[in-house]
Amino acid sequence: MIIILILTSIVCGNFLGKVNKVKTDYLKVFLFPHSHDDVGWIKTMMEYYEDSNGVKQIISSYMEQLMNDKTKYFSQVEIAYFSIWWNEQTDATKEKVKELVRNEQLEFLSGGWCMNDEATSYYEDIIDQMTLGHKFLLQNFNYTPSIGWQVDPFGHSNTQALFSNMMGFNAWFFGRIDQEDRSIREKNKELEFVIHPDSDSRHSILTHVNYYGYYSSPRGFDFDVTNPNRQQVTDSNLQQKTDELAAYFKQQQTVYRGNILAHTLGMDFQWSDAASYFSQMDKVMNQVNKNKEKYQMIIQYGTPKQYIQALNDQNITYPSQQEDFFPYADYPNQYWSGYFTSRSAFKGYVRRIGRYFQQVKLLYSLVKINNLCKSICQERNLQDLAEALGTAQHHDAITGTARQYVNNDYVKMIKTAHLNMNKQVSTLLNKLSNTKSVNHVTCNFNGTNVCHSLFDPLIKNQTVILTIIDTKVNNDGIKEYLKISVPDNLYIKATDEQDNLLNGEILCIDGQCILYLQRIVDNSKLLHYCKLKTVATEDETKISKIEPETMSVDADTQLFNKFKLNYNFYFSTSGAYVFKPFGQSHPYGDYIKAYKFTGSIVKQIYIEKTAIKAWITNFDNDENIFYVDTFVDSINFTDQKGQEVVIQILTDINNQQVFYTDSSGLTFQRRQVNHRDSWQMKVLEPVSGNYFPVNGAIMIKNTEGDQACAVINDRAQGGTSLSYGVIELMLQRRLNNDDQKGVYERLDEQEDVDNKSVGMRQMMSHTIVFYNSKQNSNIVRRLQYQQDLKPLIYFSTQDQIQYKQLENKFAEFIEKQTDDNLSKFYIEPWINENQYLVRVHNFREEGIQKLNFPEGIRFMQTTLTGNQELKKWELNRFKWTDSYTQEQSQSNYNDDQVGPMKIKTWIVTI
Repeated sequence: MIIILILTSIVCGNFLGKVNKVKTDYLKVFLFPHSHDDVGWIKTMMEYYEDSNGVKQIISSYMEQLMNDKTKYFSQVEIAYFSIWWNEQTDATKEKVKELVRNEQLEFLSGGWCMNDEATSYYEDIIDQMTLGHKFLLQNFNYTPSIGWQVDPFGHSNTQALFSNMMGFNAWFFGRIDQEDRSIREKNKELEFVIHPDSDSRHSILTHVNYYGYYSSPRGFDFDVTNPNRQQVTDSNLQQKTDELAAYFKQQQTVYRGNILAHTLGMDFQWSDAASYFSQMDKVMNQVNKNKEKYQMIIQYGTPKQYIQALNDQNITYPSQQEDFFPYADYPNQYWSGYFTSRSAFKGYVRRIGRYFQQVKLLYSLVKINNLCKSICQERNLQDLAEALGTAQHHDAITGTARQYVNNDYVKMIKTAHLNMNKQVSTLLNKLSNTKSVNHVTCNFNGTNVCHSLFDPLIKNQTVILTIIDTKVNNDGIKEYLKISVPDNLYIKATDEQDNLLNGEILCIDGQCILYLQRIVDNSKLLHYCKLKTVATEDETKISKIEPETMSVDADTQLFNKFKLNYNFYFSTSGAYVFKPFGQSHPYGDYIKAYKFTGSIVKQIYIEKTAIKAWITNFDNDENIFYVDTFVDSINFTDQKGQEVVIQILTDINNQQVFYTDSSGLTFQRRQVNHRDSWQMKVLEPVSGNYFPVNGAIMIKNTEGDQACAVINDRAQGGTSLSYGVIELMLQRRLNNDDQKGVYERLDEQEDVDNKSVGMRQMMSHTIVFYNSKQNSNIVRRLQYQQDLKPLIYFSTQDQIQYKQLENKFAEFIEKQTDDNLSKFYIEPWINENQYLVRVHNFREEGIQKLNFPEGIRFMQTTLTGNQELKKWELNRFKWTDSYTQEQSQSNYNDDQVGPMKIKTWIVTI
């Protein structure tokens, strides 16, 4: 191995040196100064930023040291914080920081708005928050990150590995893997490996698992001023500390391959006094480096980018990995599978607003392209919502593992940005129509609330316009149903844009009525509308009210002659992170009543139990697709025992304890009860050890594949299949314990109802589908697609409306298929005025999507976040040798093709 020792500077008597290439057998150690800065957890994001030893002081402190000493390096991660600090600086300071970036003293790791979670963040939201950070770095530094840094999320997904590759990273780092897995990897020197997230070898990426404390300083060498147990280095203990550090790295060397090591230097919210930290560490490093012959090692400050370059030069063969890293256990009997469901209301809120955001970005972009913005478009509204949603992807936000008041702060951020974005949409709708100052509003129903913007005018016999924003692509002619809460005891008629009466049915339970309104999808335009108005008699409308029939239901009732539906619960000593149940689940609540509705459009079974209401709906006599809405009332906390409520779908499918869960909404991962592909699992927790994150769907099938059942959910949840033919998903948690993982607060969400504080209540939805997985491979994705692109509905009180036709330059871009059209089209404004970031996602499991590039628009294909040309990265990316022996596919798609479940990204100039 070749190195050169260049003494570029001796600062304050230090002898730190820089590792280059001259032959040596010395162990080379890279230390990564860094601070792990959660964008909210025990405190809010801004509290962390403004604390006396907070992020503002941390960044200012390390910047000063880097500017004064070229041998010092630092790695910055969270752009959410850095952007705040950056915007507070003078132009002179900004120029100095740019110089630090140019000479690679300052490295941005990952470069996302936050360090997102990997179990509970939806794939579109991960892409968005990474794009937000990368756009900032491109705008201000012309910088493209090359290293992923996921050191604190509680388990790791194949989607994150895939995206790390697609974002142009040469490697990624993480800290948390199952304690059994870590122990075996240390024995086999497999803490560095190449992960293959899918069958395409080009998507593989080198993975480094940190050695100690997830991302801590070496044991005994945490010199941060906030550490009350730090031991200062003095003349009297210098030799002892030097021997300790050398011995520590020699021990670390026994679990990694090659003679190059890396170690983090920092912890949560550290380096507020960087001068002190560097000074202490310099003394020990200087002593090692002055005695390199004795210790047979050289230690230097550096960055992960430098380390990965050095590793790549070694040309070592690494082990390979295909399995993801869920669920994570840091100790035996402590599986972190509870946070898959924690704060289910917040998870549902983030999912819903995230899908809304994709659609309003498209609307905004098309208005801008049509030169209709003038003074009414405020791009700040897009930015604010992007930042709020980006912050929510943080691994202590969407996970539900922050303190209650911090979670309230996340909700406030999103709510404020969402309200402003809705005002922007209302302004755009007025601009695009013959109205000037009408208020267009949305409503969300949570099982108990009403929408006054719809109810009040209908009761007053006024006309309500339903403006429908539909961003699906090439779904023309498909029938779908709008689900709208309406007042009871009214005859309502609905008409389309040509004043044709629309078909619908109203189903009422205890005065709460839902209108299921039939519409035919027309993707030739983005904006549609229909009218609702009360009429005197049922003869004036094609909307009929279906009367309920009483029926008898229990746990063994076969619903629609297809499946059984049970609601159970676990007693537990769980916390926000950990799921620790007492044995098996028990029936939840007593049956109170049940009804069935039999309409020509809608068939529904309503089941009411204590603390549970369920609506199981079937449209158009479809024998295989069922929509389940569940209202989970307050969990009874009077006995002070933690309770975790689950839904179970019981089928007669013999899945032999094998099931499949999505990865952040994308590729299905094979799961087997009490089994891990990577090691021989010790079964200590037969329930929580077999719970996995479900972000889009969970599926079971028989060995032949001709009988399958999948459940699509509307938010992140934990799920499993512990018994043959049973799919289980956790709905809600209310806990009496803290699991001692740092939050130090029990998960007991409450809300005010009639001036009384009760446990959080929530409405959630699931879609159940039965199918032949061999013959209909795309059906699950179709249902997921329809859920993601559910039309946005805006209500306004007015008699008439007429929308201008927006010219869509991309109308023919995605070619219509003869079978399933499941492509998603994304567009948002980019850095320059006439630039847009465009993505196409072929959401089909099978089938290529053909593209027709429109004339007059320049397309440059890029990496996933749009920050570099794809061809350049592919030319310069690092290649790794590993032990992967299974057959690999390298399906080469033309520039005008998008492969199954593949995403392509372009920067387009119009």
